Amino acid sequence: MINQTKTQLFEVFKKFDKDGNGYVESNELIEISRQMNEEITQDDVDRLMKVVDQNGDGKISFEEFWDWWQFGKNDKLEKLVFMKLKLMNMLKSINSEFTRYGVSLEQKYDSKLDHHYWAINYGDFQSHFKFDIKFRYKGSGVQEDIQQEVGFQQSESLQIVFIFRSMKPPLAREKLEQLWNEYKQKLQEKQDQFLLPIIENSLNIQFQDRKDSVAIAINVSHPLIDMTFQSGYLPYCEKLGQDVEIFSKYLFGIKNGITKLMKKDQIFIKFLLEGFIMEFKSHFNSDLSKKLAGVILASLGQQFAQKIAQQKGRKLQKEFLWPMLFKSSKFHLQFKNMEDVNKFLKAMGLEELAEDQPTARQLIDEIKADYQFQSIKNPQSDLHFIYRLFLILAEHFIAQGTININIPFAYLNIAFNLEGLKEVFDAVFDHDKQKQQKAH
Repeated sequence: MINQTKTQLFEVFKKFDKDGNGYVESNELIEISRQMNEEITQDDVDRLMKVVDQNGDGKISFEEFWDWWQFGKNDKLEKLVFMKLKLMNMLKSINSEFTRYGVSLEQKYDSKLDHHYWAINYGDFQSHFKFDIKFRYKGSGVQEDIQQEVGFQQSESLQIVFIFRSMKPPLAREKLEQLWNEYKQKLQEKQDQFLLPIIENSLNIQFQDRKDSVAIAINVSHPLIDMTFQSGYLPYCEKLGQDVEIFSKYLFGIKNGITKLMKKDQIFIKFLLEGFIMEFKSHFNSDLSKKLAGVILASLGQQFAQKIAQQKGRKLQKEFLWPMLFKSSKFHLQFKNMEDVNKFLKAMGLEELAEDQPTARQLIDEIKADYQFQSIKNPQSDLHFIYRLFLILAEHFIAQGTININIPFAYLNIAFNLEGLKEVFDAVFDHDKQKQQKAH
């Protein structure tokens, strides 16, 4: 029987005492067992009442409960108490907060906009491995935002901009441009009839070195994409109006960087569970649901829209209008302490992983066995271009930067920090072993 203080047991007793009259009665035992998915029968209750209820009044006082806990032997009640104690200890290890480092809904309340903030994280730290994703749609004025984000004028179609940090931007840009020109030259020599026409006719690529980074802007102009924008996307934007604004931000981060992951004997699962954060922020027009519903129904055609409205009007109304009940929301769950990783994995039904936890190096070896990465090191391989690109990125760049996907009225910005990616690259392609052999 587990050792617990009288104060802890009194907290359990109060949980069992549903009506708060100072006694636990048979019906309350049955109710608490059902809540914990450990149902007991009336016969079970009668037997344990004979053991615990010392004065025979049909109810259990705390003193009787305490005496039973010290000397009793009824397995079913003991199991209920044990489960309740574990649950209470788990809840105590969770600290639910509404702010993290003072972060809150930064915008002032505006009745025209709905604001939402949801987050869950473990521990207090800065993430060294993270993806910070932002999406913005604005009926007007987004061009200025894109110009500020990426430093390139927005195209009228699809634009993709990569920005990578570098210690020597001019040299890094020169290496990338040289590799790109060599790749195009190789396609011309092979008289490629698929990729070459796309590159020459549909892609306009600009290389630009900056103070501490290199930017690559890819402007895509293809008849199929242009037609989709002109006949599909842009008419919808016009119907939504210029006052529509949608902003969403999603952050995923892990405390440890890849450098620590690649250390000898570093357990992969512990690396992940030592700390993480998932955070979501968003704001948009309060009447956005109505506007979207109107645009969708209008696009279906008048007769078809009327038919749907007649047959499924109430159902559609519920589906479109229920989000409007939440004018704003805020939720933050912060775990201060986490139990032993093995216990956590076993609780999740992952006993095998708990008993034999692989290191990052072992996982990479498994991946290398399944995929023939070494083949792209062959200069004759069609994928050798990718290997050379990885080499340039590993030698001349820091694994920090942004990927930006821009279209009229909207953009997606993905900021990343993957410091230590070079160690993974060296492990995948056995560069570390090659260095050791050269040293000897």
